[in-house]
Amino acid sequence: MNRKTPVTDEEKNAQIKKEAKATFILFIICCLWHVGTGYLFNNSGIRLFGLPLWWLLSCPGVFVIAIVGLVYLLKNVFVDFDLGSEEEEDE
Repeated sequence: MNRKTPVTDEEKNAQIKKEAKATFILFIICCLWHVGTGYLFNNSGIRLFGLPLWWLLSCPGVFVIAIVGLVYLLKNVFVDFDLGSEEEEDE
């Protein structure tokens, strides 16, 4: 990946905000999946391996979504950079 490493404090702050926003979006997606499948399939009465369908889709499903989302964020959004200030680097 050809991602530019932030150099100035403004670029670093922008990257930090970008990473925080992407993480929050992933969190919202996981919450919506967890609660949504719980409510949608609560009264279905379907059971697999003795467990209700809503639980099988909700709990393990949100784990899978979180892992896939995390891998995406690590490869495409997060950038490894030093948080030290520019003045410290000049000395």
